[in-house]
Amino acid sequence: MRLKIDTASIEFRVAGTVRPRQVSKDDKRQKTTPDSDGHRPVWTVRLTAYDSAAGSTEMIWVEVAGQEPELTPNEIASVQGLTYAPWVNNKKEIVRAFRAEAVALVGNARRAAA
Repeated sequence: MRLKIDTASIEFRVAGTVRPRQVSKDDKRQKTTPDSDGHRPVWTVRLTAYDSAAGSTEMIWVEVAGQEPELTPNEIASVQGLTYAPWVNNKKEIVRAFRAEAVALVGNARRAAA
């Protein structure tokens, strides 16, 4: 189950470089996700999320499919369609998984919307 996250009071800052999401620890190929045009590559983005309503900060890893996001570390990012989808690994541990429809620098997101 994927749970949508209300990001209205959250400010995101890019906390690292964009990296290809690997299929697994043993399989270093880039993970892809199917769509109507074939397969889209999956990217991993590290973000710092600051929730002004709660006054808390958390570092999260977010997966986004499609073209590689053009992000600059320490810049403010816009995150669209953020979801949380926990799953259980082979060690019976709950793994947090955040996914987004898109991640872009705030200035780039404004230009794209114009």
